[in-house]
Amino acid sequence: MPDLTTEEVRSLLRALDMTPLDDVDLDEITNRVNAINEAAAALEALEADAIDPIPVFWLTAEGAEAEEAGGGR
Repeated sequence: MPDLTTEEVRSLLRALDMTPLDDVDLDEITNRVNAINEAAAALEALEADAIDPIPVFWLTAEGAEAEEAGGGR
């Protein structure tokens, strides 16, 4: 996805009934929005649907407590 311009970000802000304080603020908002978009795009390439799930609390005290509460499965 190409970076958004300051005018595109200004339009998005207007749609949310928001306005930047000044042009410096708009530049900062534009940089942050583009950085977030870039980070989100990187997540799409991970192919997370091809990875087998693993327990969140693997070999931790919280996992042991959950195991005991569940009856040891």
